[in-house]
This record gives sequence, C-alpha cells and structure tokens, in this order.
Amino acid sequence: MSKIVIDNVEFDFDGGCRLLKLKHDECPMVELEDFWDDIEPLTFKEIAKFENLEKRRIGINHLGLDKLVESVNPTLVDSKTLQKTTSWVNDDGVFETFDFDDTYELFKVSKDYFNEGLVNEWQGMREDVYYVRCKDTSTDREYLIWVNIRDVLSTNDKSGWSYKDEDLCAIEAIAWTIQVDVKEGDIDSILRQGDCILVKPKTNAEILSRPRHLKVDEYRNLLVAES
Repeated sequence: MSKIVIDNVEFDFDGGCRLLKLKHDECPMVELEDFWDDIEPLTFKEIAKFENLEKRRIGINHLGLDKLVESVNPTLVDSKTLQKTTSWVNDDGVFETFDFDDTYELFKVSKDYFNEGLVNEWQGMREDVYYVRCKDTSTDREYLIWVNIRDVLSTNDKSGWSYKDEDLCAIEAIAWTIQVDVKEGDIDSILRQGDCILVKPKTNAEILSRPRHLKVDEYRNLLVAES
C-alpha cells in the first residue's frame, strides 16, 4: 500500500497514516493494525507545509480548531461585532426575522512558530500569518479562515507593505474572503447561504473577467441576508 485516499484526496502512505491518526482513536484499517499504536499524528506545522491547498484543508479539518489553536498559540489582533438581521423559515414553516450579533476575530500566528528548529533561516517563513475566526449564522459552528493580510490591506486601498497590527481590521479580513465578479459600485445586494455567495448586480452592471475580493464597505452595506 503506497497511497492512502482521505476525503477523496490522495496522500502518501506515511502522511496518510499520520493524518488518519488525527481523526481516529481506533485503527480504521486492518492493514494498519500491526503498527497503529506507533504512528505519530501529524502536527499543524507539518499540515501547514502541504503545498496542495486541499490537503491542507483536510489536514486542518481532521486536526480540529481546538488542537490548532493550542498548537500555534495565536495572538488576538482585532475583534469586531456587527449587528445584523436575517430571516428564514423555522421548523414549523413560519417565516421568522431576528436580530443577532456577529463577531469576527483576527488572529496572528508568529512566523517563529513555523521557523523553530530550522538550520537555515532563509528556508523559513519571513512573515507572521493571520486568520479570521467567525461563527456560522444558523448552526453556531466556529470557522477559521486564513487570509493574506497584505492583500486584505491593498484590497481596501491601504499600503500592504508597511503596517502595524493596530492598523488591521477583522471586518476587512472577512470581507476579503468573499470574491465576486461584479465591478465595485455595480452590486445591488449580496446574500450568503453558508459557503454560497449570491450577488445581485445593478442594471447594466459590468461583469469582470476575473473575480475580485470584496471591500469592507461592501460587506458592511450590501450583505442583506445570511442563512
């Protein structure tokens, strides 16, 4: 057995075994029983080094948010709460509208975490990395989304080359995670259904050949419903 397929993605045998050890307390495959107890589960540092984005996503999902946060010892950079209103049909078939507070938190993970133990500094990560933490509107489940902080800043017409943590905004970060193909100024409204983003363009709106990241003011003012 040279490969292991997890969530429809192929991993090398060693990495697949160590990823399975993250997910399962008991051996899930007869072929691994003889050495299951000797397998060391993958660490977040190792998962973060996967070049394939899908492999990283699967690895982080199996690691779990609690273990991830415990591993990286992040620093809270910014926290913002928006007051929102949303509507949906409840279990009784009744249409409900209610207000809620939606909190977004921007965290920093020091580059030193990733570079610890490296012999050659030039091989290491040169900048700290950032992620935004938020909750699903309907399920209250927590999500963690990694962001390119320089691109977040440039998207919002700020300098991405020279910045301090106090200049960073959690709402800018979460807005950046949404991409649209409608020109700025030509969006009438935005609806969000889980991971699905629905954009209603204005009449005669310009449709872009390449998607762009959403700006903070668009996120604040145009997102009219979530579920």
